[in-house]
Parts: sequence; C-alpha cells; structure tokens
Amino acid sequence: MIAWPHLAALADSEGLPQGLLHWMTSTHGLYIYGGLLKRIVDPASAVPLGDVDVIALDAKVMEVMTVRFGIIFRRVKTTTRTPYFIGKAGHGDAKIIHLALLSSHEQAMRYVMNNQLDIDRLALSNHHLFHDPKFELDALCDAIRTKRATRVQGARDMTLFAKNRQQIEHHYEVRLRRKGYSVID
Repeated sequence: MIAWPHLAALADSEGLPQGLLHWMTSTHGLYIYGGLLKRIVDPASAVPLGDVDVIALDAKVMEVMTVRFGIIFRRVKTTTRTPYFIGKAGHGDAKIIHLALLSSHEQAMRYVMNNQLDIDRLALSNHHLFHDPKFELDALCDAIRTKRATRVQGARDMTLFAKNRQQIEHHYEVRLRRKGYSVID
C-alpha cells in the first residue's frame, strides 16, 4: 500500500476537481496510468499533464465521477471491442479524462503491460502500484524521474488496443520528446 501525500497540490496545479486524485488512487477497479501516474511518481516534474488516462472495470465508476466531481463522459467510436470514453469536468481548459472500460484486473494488466515503452508499464489502483515484472519498480520510477523511456522489444498483445495503435504510439512518442524525454530503442 502506498500513500501519495502530494495529490492535493498536484490536483491544484493541474486544475483537477478537488478530491478527485485521492478518490481515484483509492478506488478498487480504477487504474491510473500514463502522464498522471508519471506526475504522481515524480512530483518535482514541471511537465504539465495533457490528459488523464484511466482504466475502469465497472461503468459505475463514470457515474460516481459525474455525481461527485462533475465529470461528464461520452463514448468514443473506436475500431476495437474495448469501449473508450472521454470525460471532462466543466468548460474551457479542463483536463480530459480518457477511460478504457475493461472487464477484469487481468485485462487491465494486459492493457498496461503491452505498452511500447517501459515507463508506461505501470498502473496505480487502490494504493497499489502494479508494474511489468520484467522491470524493477525502482528502475522504472528512476527512468520516469530522469525522463528516459526505453522501447520494449519483442512481441506485444495488441488485441485490446485500437487498430491504429501504431499511429497513436508514434504521436505519443513525439509528445514525450517535446516534454524532454529521451526515447531509447
């Protein structure tokens, strides 16, 4: 179990609804990954969030986020069976929440552990940090802090991803480089 005492300050700096991050990190069946998790791991990072990436195992999570935090979700048409949703609280420059709705912890882990870069093979759920067992957790956290991403070699299970995943990953890599990350093959 891990405590993240800096979440309120992070929420303030990113313009997220108060209490959202504490709720998200302690909710069973909700997984935080991507840029938000990188900011949680490295609170000293000045790299602003572009959006918030989460996986939910139950659609009720979206209902709770709407009632408690004013986040309204809409389904996104995709070329995969994985249902994707975009949520936003308020108007203007509020952060967008990308939510993938999966059916089990195993699917969530398969989704996260098949990302192209080592630093993206982490997920936080219910105060537990899950990571790809091919890597040591300390090494992954250090790579996030030093902005060093390594492309994972070998075959990946792409069945939960959109068919245009390679294009999405290319754009993501460009954004990472703009944020000061080194991407190593």
